[in-house]
Amino acid sequence: MILLFLQKSNDRMYMRAFILFICSFLVLVQSTLAADATSVATTVPVNDSFSAILIFVLSILILLLLSLVYFIYTVGVALGVMRGAGTNPNVKPLFDLTDAVPIEREHEILLDHNYDGIKELDNNLPTWWLYLFFITIVFAVVYFSYFQLSDYGDNQIEEYDKSIIAANEEMKLHASKVDENSAKALTDSVAIEAGKTIFMENCAACHGKAGEGKVGPNLTDDYWLHGGDIKSVFKTIKYGVPSKGMISWQSQISPLQIQEVASYILTLKGTNPPDPKAPQGELVK
Repeated sequence: MILLFLQKSNDRMYMRAFILFICSFLVLVQSTLAADATSVATTVPVNDSFSAILIFVLSILILLLLSLVYFIYTVGVALGVMRGAGTNPNVKPLFDLTDAVPIEREHEILLDHNYDGIKELDNNLPTWWLYLFFITIVFAVVYFSYFQLSDYGDNQIEEYDKSIIAANEEMKLHASKVDENSAKALTDSVAIEAGKTIFMENCAACHGKAGEGKVGPNLTDDYWLHGGDIKSVFKTIKYGVPSKGMISWQSQISPLQIQEVASYILTLKGTNPPDPKAPQGELVK
């Protein structure tokens, strides 16, 4: 069908319209594939291998589409030669990607400008450049419609909100795996403030609001009964000290919250609150 169309179409406008149609079709196909990939990504956990396979498949499709365009161009050039283009200056080849005037007729488009013997021609814009320009227009319309006017594509604000939600979910997932062996002292103000809130609600009754110690030991000096590093404090909060009346908190607060309150407790060291309880345990520097 393509060969018959090229043979019977002598009007270059039809040729350009045909090329524009092909390019528009390719852009629409690519947009559809991207939409399918997005829908798959929202339902299937994405990993590096899946992303690599997806990129590979899209690359193959793009190469195939470019090969199709090149094949159509080659056929057009061949048919143009068969029609006499190249030997007859009045006959232009099909799919001429330059739209340049033959050398024999350059005097017709010669301008009066002369720069040190260099003369200027008034050629038309290359058709390959025009095709690319048309493609960008079609792509812009499809892109804007997909991401701004339809309910399928997410704009930048929606993508940002979704990325924040995904990051929070991932953080919760990793935080749920924190234990006394992997706990780390948090230093950001948000985590410390969250730990302080948990401490005031659950720990201040025994350790004092400033960590000065009441029923429980003083948390502001250098002496510790069960270790003063982050892992030891995490373990003490998690499992408690039943023999001393401290309950286990692992069933009431999450591992992330235990890490936050343990990190806050470490910030109390050296604060010298009023009326501190006498040191207990071993000196830890």
